[in-house]
Order: sequence, then C-alpha cells, then structure tokens
Amino acid sequence: MNATMTIYSRSGETRVLSAVAAENEVRASRGFWSFSKPLPRGWDRVVPRYCAPADLHPSPLARHRFENPISFSTHSSLWQYCDEPGGISAGETVETTAWPHLTMQPLNHSAIAVRDYLRDHMKSRLPQSPWRAGRLYLDDGLSGAVPHDHLLARRVEPAVPSPIRVAGR
Repeated sequence: MNATMTIYSRSGETRVLSAVAAENEVRASRGFWSFSKPLPRGWDRVVPRYCAPADLHPSPLARHRFENPISFSTHSSLWQYCDEPGGISAGETVETTAWPHLTMQPLNHSAIAVRDYLRDHMKSRLPQSPWRAGRLYLDDGLSGAVPHDHLLARRVEPAVPSPIRVAGR
C-alpha cells in the first residue's frame, strides 16, 4: 500500500509524494514545506468575523472598552469590547477589530488567528486591539529573541569578595 500526501511550499508550489518522502521533505525544509495549504494572500487585512454562540452583554463600566484585555471576569456572558448597548444575541455575526469574547466562533482566517492568540497569551501584556494600520498585528512584546547586543555585561567579581580573617590570630 503506497500512501501519497500533498505538501505545500510558502511560494505556492505543491508536490505529491509518498508519505515517507513527504514527511522527510517537510522535516528537512525547516518550515518551507508544510502539510497544510498556505493562507490566501491578504488574509491578515480582512476584518475578523465571529459568530456569538450565546448572548453577550457589554461591561457595565464603559471605560473597559478602552483598556487592555481583562485577565478574568466573574461573568461568563460579559464581553469587554462590546459596543452595542443591548449586547449581542446568540447566533449573531460580529465583525470587529477588537479582541473577541473567547466563546465566539471564528468565521475567517484572521478571526482564527486573533482568537488563538488571545487564548494562548498573557492578556495583561496584550495591546488594546489586535488591529493596527489596517492589518492584523499580534504582538505581546514577549516574543522574539533577546537582544544580546544591548545587554550590559555582567560585572566580574572576585572569587572571595574580601580577605577572610580568622579570630584569635
């Protein structure tokens, strides 16, 4: 039984290989080849759309809409960034550039990326909105390599900080 698999490159090329050859190619390519199709061009410029599975209500404090995401809430039906005074009804489709409620079901690629990022990152570090300059911007300030060039060198200290004196001599 010769199973074949399709692999996709970042440049849009596709290949059909045997399962073993496809797995070897994906592992050896360091991310150039993948088993999943690449996202469509401009997916990060499409406004995220969600479906609300339950009724969601705005925060009683209007200032919450202008703050960073709240880490937790005691009300499961409270959506911090809801700007509809009556709230959102179950089954309603919402198109927003604000952070979604975690129960909202994503309907497009940008919504999936936003929901996953909100779920997996420290909320207190997130910006007010995942949207900046007309496109998706997902950054909490903690990702990336440490900038070693800008770090101060550690001060070299002697093995024995001061002479040891023994009492009675």
